[in-house]
Amino acid sequence: MPAEDTVFNVVYDKYMFWSILVGVFTFGWMFIAMLRYRDGVEPVENLEKYHIEVGSFPVDSHNTKLEVAFYLVPTILVVWLTMIALASNYSAWTIPSDEDTFNVDVIGKQWFWEFHYQEELTWEDDPSVTYVNVDWSASDLTVDTHGSEATNVTVEIDGVKFDYAIDLAAEMASISDFYLDVNLHNVVTVYDANDVLLHTWEHLPVGTILSTAGGENLIIPCDESSTLDLYSRPHDDSNPAYVGVQHAFWLPEWGVKEDLVPGLEAGTVMTFMPDDAGTFPIRCAEYCGDYHSKMVGFIDIVARDGASCAADTGIKKMDTGSDGGGY
Repeated sequence: MPAEDTVFNVVYDKYMFWSILVGVFTFGWMFIAMLRYRDGVEPVENLEKYHIEVGSFPVDSHNTKLEVAFYLVPTILVVWLTMIALASNYSAWTIPSDEDTFNVDVIGKQWFWEFHYQEELTWEDDPSVTYVNVDWSASDLTVDTHGSEATNVTVEIDGVKFDYAIDLAAEMASISDFYLDVNLHNVVTVYDANDVLLHTWEHLPVGTILSTAGGENLIIPCDESSTLDLYSRPHDDSNPAYVGVQHAFWLPEWGVKEDLVPGLEAGTVMTFMPDDAGTFPIRCAEYCGDYHSKMVGFIDIVARDGASCAADTGIKKMDTGSDGGGY
């Protein structure tokens, strides 16, 4: 179900309002006419002067203002709805410049999604919700857990993990073993005594590749316009004649969908503006082979490190399960 403030939902609500209004008037007048002019009702006096003919107004007795209104009001309504539709198309299809958006390449394969980051992103869960705050600058990594039930920290640098215990008395952990290299994929995760994930801090450098085949989600910052360049490509280069199949990248939450066309080197483009933090579904809306139904994934809308989203973090969080993507 799309968010209430998307272009799709706004247009849907406007069209529904005018449709109901027109329907009430049309069917209301139809039932009145059926009751008033049905067989057996006392005829109108001097009926012969009306010269009623099918498809025309009475010749000798008519209401010019009413007749004009019959044509003018529907014309105005059609023009108004057309303007609404054109405005929504402009909003949905106008592509902002790369300098004004967060850019990610989305690669559709059989049967999973790959996300290639063209810009770096450093994000963190909301400390006001998790009661955990990660501060990693240069060679100093500090994890403040005051007020939380955190007991241990895992630092992951390009897939290599290191575990540390939190000083429960000081309610913090100070780690000086690592220098923050912005060219590496760095993740700091904080857990409680039952290994329940409480907090995540992550740095995604330019060139990071995430894949739903590995259960990874697309991560996008909130309150920023995002541009996705979409490509359909084969899983490998074993058959040079094979260029992939048609996919359609669909984000139901924002009511946007765009085709991925095999062989189209320039790709296609999708833009959207996420404003609510949370995890939302990704679907393929074009039949792409035997495992089309499994070509699913999730998108995480997060706040950049040191920022926050406009909406309450976590309200729309959903369970992605252990098989969120892949074959």
